[in-house]
Amino acid sequence: MNQAIGMIETKGLLALIEATDAMLKSSEVHCLGKKQVGGGLNTVLITGDVAAVETAIQAAIASVQHLGEGLLAGSHVIARPDVDARSFVEEVTKIEERKAPESKEEHIEIIEVTEMIEQEPKEKLLDELQQMKVTELRKLAKEQPTFSIPQKNIHRANKEKLIKALMDSLIINE
Repeated sequence: MNQAIGMIETKGLLALIEATDAMLKSSEVHCLGKKQVGGGLNTVLITGDVAAVETAIQAAIASVQHLGEGLLAGSHVIARPDVDARSFVEEVTKIEERKAPESKEEHIEIIEVTEMIEQEPKEKLLDELQQMKVTELRKLAKEQPTFSIPQKNIHRANKEKLIKALMDSLIINE
């Protein structure tokens, strides 16, 4: 039996459910899983013999297009992939898990500042805050449970105001 992998990407969960239902009802295929891509995009992967996967993908395309305009983001069939379908999905999942968060460096800096608060005096804290960029200060400010500047106004605050409010907030939280 020649295996294939089929993928449908939709905008919204409703379209994803409709596509999955159509694929599983239309031919002898198995669902490998779904992935929430982000920005409202969702992908579902199926496997089966090449003809069954192609039939299922066509049924899903028709079903999602019938549901509404613009809900189908994409579709693709990989006939006879070089790897087993389940291994393929497992490898993709491993790659996703290994990806570092976008703001890992900034997150480390925020943790270091938080740890420093517990260990160092006010002067050291003030010095560290003054060395930070405004964008870093804003991120730190947004993480504070009690903060004198409203969340919606943090993006407008200048460095001086952010440092003063952070000092007040961080010293209170000690």
